[in-house]
Amino acid sequence: MFPYLIELAFILFAIGIAGIASDRHLVAIIFAVELILVGSIIALISFFTANAAPSANPVIMLISIWAVAATEIIVLITFYVYMKYNGISFDITKLSKMKW
Repeated sequence: MFPYLIELAFILFAIGIAGIASDRHLVAIIFAVELILVGSIIALISFFTANAAPSANPVIMLISIWAVAATEIIVLITFYVYMKYNGISFDITKLSKMKW
C-alpha cells in the first residue's frame, strides 16, 4: 500500500469536513465538498493500485467521480448566477428566502 497517499487522502477529506462544518458561505461549502471528492479519488486509486484487483476497473470509477464533480461545479455556477442576479445572500442560513 501507499501510506503517504492514504494520509494525503485523509488530510484532504478532513479539511473538506472542517470546511463544511465551519463555513456558512455556499461557495466555500461546495469547494469543501470538492476537496472531499478529491480525497476519495486519491484513496480509491491508491487502494486499487495496491490490491490490483482484476475485476475492479479504477478508470471507470475515476471517470464517474469526475463526472459528479463536474456536475457539482455546473450547479454551483448556476446557483451563483441566480443568487447574484436576484440579490440573494450567499449565507446558507438565509437560503430559505429564495422564491421558487
